[in-house]
Amino acid sequence: MSSEEIKNEESLIGDAPATEPVEPNAEETTIPHKEEEQTNTTPQQETDGAKLEKPDYIEDKFWDEKEGVKTEDLSKSYTELQKQFSMGKHKAPKEYDMAALEDIDEDDELASYFKDWAKENKPTQAAFDNLVNKFKELSVAQAEEDSINIDEEKKILGPNADQIIKGITTWGQGLVSKGIWSDADFDEFKIFAATGNGINALNKVRKYYGEQTIPTAPIDVEGQPSKEELYSLVNDPKYKSDPVFRRKVEEQFARAFPGTATSTGEI
Repeated sequence: MSSEEIKNEESLIGDAPATEPVEPNAEETTIPHKEEEQTNTTPQQETDGAKLEKPDYIEDKFWDEKEGVKTEDLSKSYTELQKQFSMGKHKAPKEYDMAALEDIDEDDELASYFKDWAKENKPTQAAFDNLVNKFKELSVAQAEEDSINIDEEKKILGPNADQIIKGITTWGQGLVSKGIWSDADFDEFKIFAATGNGINALNKVRKYYGEQTIPTAPIDVEGQPSKEELYSLVNDPKYKSDPVFRRKVEEQFARAFPGTATSTGEI
């Protein structure tokens, strides 16, 4: 019987190939679904804990280091920008709304400057408002920084601060009433006397020229001058030159130190 006459289905080896197929090594065999799982998890593992990098075209306010782009904020900003464009606010208006200057006097130099600046530079209405409001904000902050703390200044003058302030004020007003000072001079005087140190300096000048100033030392509960004040009066040049002044001082000493009297003009 020839080989052609033998049917494959009747042969013990059937349609076996002429060469023996190579069996795969068990150690090299991979399970398809396992391989796919490993492929899918690797990128995730690589991104876990990694810091996102912000693209240059994204502004900082629209970026979160953990979440990435703040889509909602970006969308709102875009919507508002469209609204501004549709209203024509991206262009300089024909006439500016001066509401931002409503608390500034129309004749104020600052208001005039802002109006002239806007006409020359033609900013948008929003830019104009932002500039004015920012300037006013900084001006208020500067004014608060430069303001005088009344309580702190009174501490410099001591416990008789109110009397000292009244005394220096009356003195300045007296110079105006006598025609020695003008109103402009008095305005300058108020600037100098605005602080405790300023008033103390003025009183030193007054004392140097022989004027009696309000005593800065505390007085006792009965309203009598203290021992230090009395001795300062004795050191006053008028004590020797003015008999009336000297007599008043002696009377004050007599009240302060009963039994001690002076008749020679010296204590």
